[in-house]
Amino acid sequence: MATPYHLKVVTPEHVVWDGTVTEIIVRTTEGEIGILAHHLQIISPLVPHIMSIYGEDGQVTPLAVSGGFIEVQDRGVTVLADAAELASQIDVARAERARQRALERLNTGASSVEVDIARAQRALARAENRLKLAGQGMGIRVTASTH
Repeated sequence: MATPYHLKVVTPEHVVWDGTVTEIIVRTTEGEIGILAHHLQIISPLVPHIMSIYGEDGQVTPLAVSGGFIEVQDRGVTVLADAAELASQIDVARAERARQRALERLNTGASSVEVDIARAQRALARAENRLKLAGQGMGIRVTASTH
């Protein structure tokens, strides 16, 4: 059995998770990594993804994370997330509206001066991540040219 350690997931608004886990899987800008107890100390930026939290009881809890940072230290792991939600907390209609707005911005054909393409792409990634966790994933990705 894996050695337990402390995990805290915090957003600017509240603490989303604060408890003992045996493993987490997160997606950084460098790729997906698993964190067990006694992991090498790191600080890394996170991209929008569904984080997997493995509890001591063997249960896996998925958590939608909309970017932020992970800090792994001897005493435990802290995720400082821009936003983070459990599936039960996701407002599917709101996430779908956000997805539609981002798609409209990316598909207008407007110049990059009128539409901040990178911002719209981040908004789309966040919305699709939330919909995926809520079981409503659309499987649609739009890639806009920056030229």
